[in-house]
Amino acid sequence: MKYLIISDIHGGSEELREALGAYERERCDALILLGDLLNHGPRNQIPGSYRPPEVAEILNLRSHEILAVRGNCDSEVDSMMFDFPCDASSATLFFRDGPRLFRIFLTHGHLHDFSSGEGARHLGLREGDLVLSGHTHVAGIFRCPNGVINVNPGSITLPKGGTAPSYAILSERGIRLHALGGSAYDFCEW
Repeated sequence: MKYLIISDIHGGSEELREALGAYERERCDALILLGDLLNHGPRNQIPGSYRPPEVAEILNLRSHEILAVRGNCDSEVDSMMFDFPCDASSATLFFRDGPRLFRIFLTHGHLHDFSSGEGARHLGLREGDLVLSGHTHVAGIFRCPNGVINVNPGSITLPKGGTAPSYAILSERGIRLHALGGSAYDFCEW
């Protein structure tokens, strides 16, 4: 399986279209959305391509390929725009590498602190497990003190911390961060 991972769209329809171009080029099987899909939120500027109804329309065309979690800027009325579930605060995928079963924990990132390792330990995550989270709009691959890997794909619409608009691609080999437009700039191998 190959997944395109996007977080913090914040209603940016042009950026979403560009990211979905990577979905096609990379021949991804499914799309993981880590929240903050439609609204810009009170602390963010309004994106130039801010068209929430269009974002919902674009995503609904792929509803059967989407696994989504709710972000802090997502509301119940937002979820009514979608033909796929997106109200859960987290989700878990599993993958096997030989005898070991690993978890991929999906969350927006505003409910758990993974920097100290306590958030991962509280969730039963262990060394080698993967957390996919957004929220900060800062792309990066971070190792928690207990060996859990936290990957933030950043934001395709409103990047922060000097990072580029970005997304991630998860495959059997590992996870890569990409700047919007395609160039890979970080990789974590299994």
